[in-house]
Parts: sequence; C-alpha cells; structure tokens
Amino acid sequence: MKKAATYGSGRPGSIIYTLLRPVARLLILLVCRVSVRSSEHVPVTGPLLLVSNHLSWFDPILVAGLFPRRTWFFAKKEIFSWPIVGWLVRCTGQIPVHRGESDRAALEQALAYLQEQRPLLIFPEGTVARQEQMLQAHTGVAMLALRTGATVLPVALKGSRRILRPGAGWRPHVSVQFGEPFVPVLPAGLTRKEGLRSITQEMMLHIATLLPPEQRGVYRDLPLEKM
Repeated sequence: MKKAATYGSGRPGSIIYTLLRPVARLLILLVCRVSVRSSEHVPVTGPLLLVSNHLSWFDPILVAGLFPRRTWFFAKKEIFSWPIVGWLVRCTGQIPVHRGESDRAALEQALAYLQEQRPLLIFPEGTVARQEQMLQAHTGVAMLALRTGATVLPVALKGSRRILRPGAGWRPHVSVQFGEPFVPVLPAGLTRKEGLRSITQEMMLHIATLLPPEQRGVYRDLPLEKM
C-alpha cells in the first residue's frame, strides 16, 4: 500500500501541537469540572487506538487535551476549510474524512499513523449520541486494529454532552475513564466480515462496562461480564 502523506507530522506541527496543549487544557477547565480515571492503563509507547463513545463536538478536544501522549483524530473534511480552526487541524496533522461514506484516503492516512507508532482517537459510532446512549458502531476501527496490530484503549466519556449547553449549568462535571488495553484477535470460525463485527462489538462492550446501564444504549443487554 502506498504510504499516505502525513501533513503536520514534522517539527512545525509538533511545536504547534505542544503550544496548543496548555490552551486546550485551560479551555477544558474553564467549561467543565473534569475527572480523569484509570490513567495508569495508558500504554506509554507503541501504536494505539483510543476507542471512545461520542457525546459532544467537544469530545476530541477533551480526550486529546487530557491524554498524556500526542494524539491524532479524524475530523470532518468541512472543518479543514474553516478560518483558524482549519489551519490548526491541518498543521497538527489531523485526518480529514468524508462523513457518511467510504473514505480510502482517510483510511490510508490512519493506517500510516498507526504504523508510525502513533495514538489515534476514534469514535466508532461515527456521530454524536443525542440521548447519551451508545449507538451501533461501524467496523472500520476493527479493520485498523487488525491491519496494524495496534493496542486498543477503551475510553468512556460521561457528561460531556452538557458542556456549553443551555440549561446544563456552569462547568458541569465530566468524567474521562480509561479501560484496560487489549489487542483484538480475529475469532476462529468466522468470516472476515463476521470477525470485524465481533471485534467491534468487543471494543464497544469494553466501553460499556465503564458506563452506567442507562448510557449503554444498544449494548445494554449484551453480556458485559465476559469483558
């Protein structure tokens, strides 16, 4: 496979990202009271897929701003043409993606980042959960894990939907909890398509175990005790 271009990955992008981190953390502290749990689970080296539920447009800032390693994530392609914000996501090497359709260029760039031992933040549900309940996830994240051998780190977000929302109060409490990392394995006896679905479900169940039952959505009635 031809290696994708990794814009914003060199020294200028790294410097800008380093400068932005304290700004992001200050913004987080201004808009919410946040607790970070089980950070001892975070692998300090190697390719990493941070797999998270998705409650708010603020989630990428929240996770990337608090994560101890530099993190890359997908952002809808339209953002890259916005003033200031577009320049920032371009120069820090974030991945533009066409939402709602297969995007081979975004996939190739994600594979390249993981092969370069980078952490990549993904929201497998593909959209914000309007009712704070988990939605059915897409299988692209499972394919990335299998193709690269990356470790998967479950991330559970609680309360981020209330950030900057009318009636939610000033600085609502938000929780970011990391689960135990694992490396997915394609189950024996399944077709590749079935295997990807099985691995995706496994990832989402790892997140669901970290959430209260009322936030597990489509994964609420599945056997979490096996996780």
